[in-house]
Amino acid sequence: MKHLLAIVTLCIIALMSCEGRKTQQQALSESIEEFKKTVSFEKRVYIPESYMEQEVDTLMSNGFRVKIKTYADMTNAVHFSKIKDTINYQTYYRNFKFDISVTKDKQEIYNESFDKQKANKVFNFNTNIIADSDLYQFSTLAVLKSIQVNDDLAYTDRVAIDILYSIPETDKLVSHTLFIDKNGKSNIIQVEVN
Repeated sequence: MKHLLAIVTLCIIALMSCEGRKTQQQALSESIEEFKKTVSFEKRVYIPESYMEQEVDTLMSNGFRVKIKTYADMTNAVHFSKIKDTINYQTYYRNFKFDISVTKDKQEIYNESFDKQKANKVFNFNTNIIADSDLYQFSTLAVLKSIQVNDDLAYTDRVAIDILYSIPETDKLVSHTLFIDKNGKSNIIQVEVN
């Protein structure tokens, strides 16, 4: 009888200790999930991170000399936001300004500076373009991807400069060629829209 009483007492104690508590791992997992719901972090990324400037001076075989200076516009950027896990990524793609100077026979025939607003006007990036257009949102979201002198030998009486704008984090791009003749007259042609 003593043994039976001891077994019953042990069973009662064992049953009383099973309160349905969570294990440490379950409690930690629930705590992490609750934390993710209530707390978010923000990370700001600037591309490029700091001021950037590049100058290219090209002497062409047709007698033209082309100087192109590109530099980051520290006050004008395109903003993209993306949330991953609990981190809110704020990415700022800085716009670029560029200056083009062309000389022929040591005489300056063309000298222009471009910022985002002037590029929008020259390349017909308008805010009123319909959503189905290939150029939709280029006026607000596109940034300068590249600018380079086209060294095609077929251009004997003019200079061709290829200019590429794209919308970051997408595959949308538009390419233009700026032609400058020996008198300094310029003409821009849209080459490709993707």
